[in-house]
Amino acid sequence: MSKQWDVDDLEVVAARRKVFLLCILLALVFGFGTLGYMQIEGWNAFDSFYMTVITLATIGYGETHPLSMTGRAFTIVLIFLGLGIFTVLVGSVSRAVLEGQFNKIFDRSKKMRERVERLSGHTIFCGFSRLSRIAAAELRRAGEEIVVIEADEARGREAEQAGFLVIYGDATLDESLTSAGVARAKRLVTLLPRDSDNVYVTLTARELNTSLYVVSRAEDEVGEKRLKRAGVNRIVSAYRIAARKLADGLMRPYITDFFEIAGTGTAGWKIEEIKIPVTSPICGKTLRDLALRQTANVSIAAIISPDGKFQLNPQGDTTLVAESTLIAVGWQSDIQALEGLVVGG
Repeated sequence: MSKQWDVDDLEVVAARRKVFLLCILLALVFGFGTLGYMQIEGWNAFDSFYMTVITLATIGYGETHPLSMTGRAFTIVLIFLGLGIFTVLVGSVSRAVLEGQFNKIFDRSKKMRERVERLSGHTIFCGFSRLSRIAAAELRRAGEEIVVIEADEARGREAEQAGFLVIYGDATLDESLTSAGVARAKRLVTLLPRDSDNVYVTLTARELNTSLYVVSRAEDEVGEKRLKRAGVNRIVSAYRIAARKLADGLMRPYITDFFEIAGTGTAGWKIEEIKIPVTSPICGKTLRDLALRQTANVSIAAIISPDGKFQLNPQGDTTLVAESTLIAVGWQSDIQALEGLVVGG
C-alpha cells in the first residue's frame, strides 16, 4: 500500500534532504582543504587536516607551519567557501528545529481546540490560580468537563499536566472565550486577580451566552457591586470565606466538620442539590405524596424556589414545582436514586 504524502510530509523530507546535502558539502570542503594543504605546502595528512579545522572554525591558533603566498591565497578561498556552507547549514538546522517545535505546539493547540469544539455544557475557568486548581479538580471529580483559559504559558502547562483542556490566550478577549466554547458552556468561573478584568470577562461572556451561570471573585465591596451589575450570578470573597470558616472552626468545630464531610461525600453520605426539570414526574406532587424519608431514605433540608427563595425544613404539604431545587441529605446511593426519580429515570 502506497503512503499518501501531504504538504507537511514533503516539507519535512525536503528540509532533511537539504541538511544532508549541506553536511556532505561541508565534509567535502574539509577533504578539499586537507588535500590542498598537502599538495601546496607538502604537509602530512594530519597537519593539513588540523590546519583546515582551525581555519574553518576561525579559532585563530596560528599557522601550523609557515604558509607560502599560494597557501595563504588557498586559505582565503577555503575560509569563504567553508564559512558560507557552514552558515547555511547552521541556519537550516536551526530553522528545522524551531519549525519542529512550533509545529508541535501548533498541533497540540489545534488538537486541544478540536476537543473543546466537541464540548457542550462544560465549565470554563478564566485563570489557573490555586483557587481555580482546587475548584476545577472538585468539579472534575463530579464528572464535569473543564476548559481553562490561561495567558501565562507556565500556568497553562500546569493545567495541561493536571489533565484539563487549555486555551492559551487573554480571557478578556472575545476570541479566547469563543475558542473555549462559551456559547455552548454551562458555567463560567472568572478568578482573575483584578476585579476590572473579571467585570470585563463577565460582560463579554454575557454577550456571547445570555444563559451562562457566572461565578467570580471580588477583592472588596466596590468590586462586588460592579460584578453584580455586570451580571455575575455568584460572587466569592476568598478572604471573607476564609475568615468565616476560621471563626466557625473555633466556635463550632463539629458543624464545620459535618459540612466538609457532607460536601465531599467522603463518608458515604452527602448533601446534594437537585434541580427539578419541567418534565419531572414529581412536579405538582407534595413531599408527603413522595414520602422520600420512608421510600428513599433521603431527607429534604430545604427547597429553593425558581425565584431564589429558601424554604428551610419544608413541611409535608409543600408542593414541588418545576425549576425549583431540592437540598437533599442522605447516602450517596439514595441521593442517586432520588435524582433518577426527579428526572424520571
